[in-house]
Amino acid sequence: MSAGRQARDTGRPRHITVLLVEDDLQVARVTTSWLKKMGYNVLVSNDGKSACDLAAKRTEAIDLLLTDVMLPGMRGPVLAGVIRARHPEMAVLFSSGYSPELVGELFTAHTNTAMLLRKPYNSKQLAAQVQLALDRKARGMRVTDVPARQTFGAEPATAGASRGADRD
Repeated sequence: MSAGRQARDTGRPRHITVLLVEDDLQVARVTTSWLKKMGYNVLVSNDGKSACDLAAKRTEAIDLLLTDVMLPGMRGPVLAGVIRARHPEMAVLFSSGYSPELVGELFTAHTNTAMLLRKPYNSKQLAAQVQLALDRKARGMRVTDVPARQTFGAEPATAGASRGADRD
């Protein structure tokens, strides 16, 4: 049974692992808490290098990479490419406080296989985008098969984890 289907069948994910890569410790802490409350297993890293090291050592699947786009040292899209080499079935969800137009050219290589969650986001927006990414992965869908509004996430919310709406 696929990860997305397990989550739909029971309302709670079973054995679904999310690798969260976020350099803002407060955003990482809040997002980790929300993901754990949703029932996901969460691995956390605050930079690309440690995330790559963690993924390289992991023999079990990583079902979803949730990564900030503008990480120091290694941008999220580069990180996604490196980790996908070892975990090719992994879904990818980028997050950023920058507009899709500004960050879009950073992840053109992933436009058919990844989505963007706009910061600041709240727990409902996070849950919806994570579930959508996992469902798409389970059905083998590409982003081009999903309406643009779902691809780029909801408009920024005033509540939720973020350093600010105009910063990442």
